[in-house]
Amino acid sequence: MTKEEQDEIKAKLIVDAKSRGRGFTDALEIEKYTDLLALQNDWKEQISCKPKIVFQDDGKEYSPADYFAYDGFFPGYFSQKKKVLFIGRETRWISGQNFIEASMNFFEKSNVNTSTFWCKVLYMLYGIQHDGKPEYGELPYADTIAKEMINTNNFGFAVMQLSKYSNDSDEGATRNVYMMNRFLEDSELDKRNFFLEELSLLEPDVIITANLWGCGVKDEYLEQCFPSEKFKIWKKYGNNIADFVDFDLNGKKIKLINTFHFSAIKSIEDCFYNPVMEILFKNNS
Repeated sequence: MTKEEQDEIKAKLIVDAKSRGRGFTDALEIEKYTDLLALQNDWKEQISCKPKIVFQDDGKEYSPADYFAYDGFFPGYFSQKKKVLFIGRETRWISGQNFIEASMNFFEKSNVNTSTFWCKVLYMLYGIQHDGKPEYGELPYADTIAKEMINTNNFGFAVMQLSKYSNDSDEGATRNVYMMNRFLEDSELDKRNFFLEELSLLEPDVIITANLWGCGVKDEYLEQCFPSEKFKIWKKYGNNIADFVDFDLNGKKIKLINTFHFSAIKSIEDCFYNPVMEILFKNNS
């Protein structure tokens, strides 16, 4: 592809970003959005030539590209004092869509307090944005946090999925281990590591993962996403409540925290909020 062709594609992506009724207005974020979209378009093209996937609900074959769901950062992310990236396992019921846009629609139209996933994410985020000072009992409701984000168009965090194949089955509340491994196999990260490219583009200061090391994904794929050479030995918080380590991303040490899955039926205070605040703001080791 010539430089002229690359510039033309990027110009179209910038127009696409600016044309959204709500979304990115900051010049840096528009540039980052276009780079991220170009990266994920390449990623989607990579998996699109792989064998078709049989959808378990209807027994029909579909192209892997049909399952691909985009993700990335919300408006306000790059202006944060601490850029927080949450990494989940897989999206659900949004094949072909953009997770960020779908989430913004959910924040606007739904009662976010009903989502076990978003309650945990938004409470941890709120605590980090306030330097770990609020006690758990002082936190606003998740729906209040989300509606304020919508009103100000300032969300300030990012979400990636380990697998970009959306789990659209009627049984989608249960993780699809086959599809997660299939996505990482199809991605061929040993040839081009799209996952690390996205991490580098997002430049997080903190990464919080949803029990990725206990979700059934093969060790060889987790090694490609989080190379062991980039961190030392995991440290434990409490009795198997959370693990944490310093992770080397492009020469910068960032805190990597692995908690229970964000949809797990666990105490938000004891298993998510307090551990993350103490690891980030009270633990000096």
